[in-house]
Amino acid sequence: MRATFIVAAHQLRRVVRNPGLILLLLAIPLTLAVMEYGAFGRSAAEGKLPPVKVLFLDEDDTVVSGFLPQVFSGGPAKDFFELAQVPDKQEAARLFTRNQAAALIVVPRGFQDALLANRPAELVFYRNPIQSIGPDIVASMLQMTTLIGNGLYAKALEPIRQVKALLDAGRDPTSAEVAAISQGFFEAGRRLQGLDALTNLRIGVQRPGDTQARTGFGSDPAQFFAYVFPGLVVFALMFIAQALAIRLLRDRLKGLQRRIVMTPVSPLAVVLGGVTYLVVGLLVLLVFLGVIGGLVFRIPLRDPLSLLAIGLGFALFAAGLHLLSISLSKSDRSAGFVGSVVVLVLSLLGGTFVPAEQYPPFLQRVAAIVPNGAAQQGFIDVLVHKMPLVGLGPGLGVVWAWGIVTMALAVFVERRRLRA
Repeated sequence: MRATFIVAAHQLRRVVRNPGLILLLLAIPLTLAVMEYGAFGRSAAEGKLPPVKVLFLDEDDTVVSGFLPQVFSGGPAKDFFELAQVPDKQEAARLFTRNQAAALIVVPRGFQDALLANRPAELVFYRNPIQSIGPDIVASMLQMTTLIGNGLYAKALEPIRQVKALLDAGRDPTSAEVAAISQGFFEAGRRLQGLDALTNLRIGVQRPGDTQARTGFGSDPAQFFAYVFPGLVVFALMFIAQALAIRLLRDRLKGLQRRIVMTPVSPLAVVLGGVTYLVVGLLVLLVFLGVIGGLVFRIPLRDPLSLLAIGLGFALFAAGLHLLSISLSKSDRSAGFVGSVVVLVLSLLGGTFVPAEQYPPFLQRVAAIVPNGAAQQGFIDVLVHKMPLVGLGPGLGVVWAWGIVTMALAVFVERRRLRA
């Protein structure tokens, strides 16, 4: 046991004396967190996505065309869209090229006349080819508005005909005609009044066992980081574990490990010394990143015991994964390549770059059973949803199962190699 601690302490002292690569890898989650908050943090912290910018070109310049922008700039949609009037299509093309707008809506000349004459009337919709999600959001909103508008138009045909007749005659309406037209539009609106209830519709979502939990990022910017930061930390720890393990591989290639085994120190003590070095190093870095998250990003580090349980299980997995990789490799280049591919695949499956909740159902189940996905969700459950240790259950079991199995296999292979 003493030999194990001596080997581990020696390796840790070497890292402290030459920490350049480790510090560089530590900067990755911090830099990505700052970039993500700069792009999405303020709006996401308020519980909404950044508004989609919509351009509007009114070539008809009538009462009806002047009403259409209110669909995007007023009512419930105003928080989701940012409307900008443009003088011509050339200006819209310039904004498209600069990626400063998602779509352009054009009201062509004769739009109001076509509606009054009961002829087909079309809005022209242009997508920004540079973007994908924004134009789809605008198109969906426009389709929904058109559907509602057609319903209202069908129920208001009679007062529309009366308005058209007055315009064709070129005379002012009488009091009786104004009353009749107003009554017609009122009746049409009353038939659609059931749609008013949609503006009052709210959905409250509760997690089982936590009646106070809410979905979304919440109103506190710290909650945004509590969602984003754990995935970045897990991603960084897997790469840092690789860098720490490759130090052991280089010692082996230089013959240092073999010389140690030739002393009275047993091969198992050498292997366990490497394991202790990797696990302790990862735990120290995890605590450091946690402190940074608490001090800089104001993440509430609640329930340290639960966080430590998840972190230790994941440290066992990450250390075992790369210890196994170097045991099977004959050069640091091959170990680095294999380890990097495995880390990237796990990151994609576990939802590091794209939230797993956006995955199809099958991939969501995969994300829940890979170690990094389970660890990431466990951190979020503790930091955001205030879940106690006993509530982590299956997710914590997944992390520890991967950690124990991977580490046991790595120790077995490495010990066998040293005995050969």
